[in-house]
Amino acid sequence: ARTSSIGFSIGGYGYVGLGTHNINVNYPCLKDFWQYDTTTNSWTKKADFPGKARLGAATFVIGNYGYVVTGQVSDSLSPKYTTECWQYNSISDKWTQKANFPGTARAYDVGFSSGGKGFIGTGYNGSKFNDFWEYDTATDTWTQKANFGGTARFASCGFAVGNKGYICFGEDATHMNQDIWEYDTATNTWAQKTSYPDIGIYAASGFVIGSSIFVGMGTDDYNHRLSRFWEYNTFTDTWTQKA
Repeated sequence: ARTSSIGFSIGGYGYVGLGTHNINVNYPCLKDFWQYDTTTNSWTKKADFPGKARLGAATFVIGNYGYVVTGQVSDSLSPKYTTECWQYNSISDKWTQKANFPGTARAYDVGFSSGGKGFIGTGYNGSKFNDFWEYDTATDTWTQKANFGGTARFASCGFAVGNKGYICFGEDATHMNQDIWEYDTATNTWAQKTSYPDIGIYAASGFVIGSSIFVGMGTDDYNHRLSRFWEYNTFTDTWTQKA
């Protein structure tokens, strides 16, 4: 059992790993990594993550590769943050270290991919961030892009639909947020969309099906854990509450 782990999907399989099993005891983080097969409803242990054990890393997927970037590591009595970037090859079950993220080391940032590029932004290391970066797999290089349009924050959600990226929710300096922002990868611009009609949250969970983002749960300003779940239609810019 764990919290602040990573997860992504490649080729019909789900992948889950890292995180911590007890966030209150010097952040003893984990390095194990698992594949879930939807057809057999079974789990298979894969190659352990070779970097420092960590929690709160950001991820994105490009082709058959998953990328794990940044995170909070547990190799000292005081929390430390990393800029490492690792690539997971789902075909060969091998990890390869790539060029470090050039921004400030952090955790609880968000990632998504669009048009063959990876994107990372926001996050926390004692301070909160709103910077935003693009990763080019062909050249193994990072480029800083236009800052995220909302306030600096962490524990947001990041998604991609077509050639647009979306970042929503998260905790900033004063409260949990309800806003959602759309990033146009072609023009490198942000546009605020219709805000989430429920209470502001952070550490929510979600996924994309077609042109819709499904997202919810999380924690509100009063430290309540929530079970509510919503659909955001990126075409109509509307929210609909689901079961």
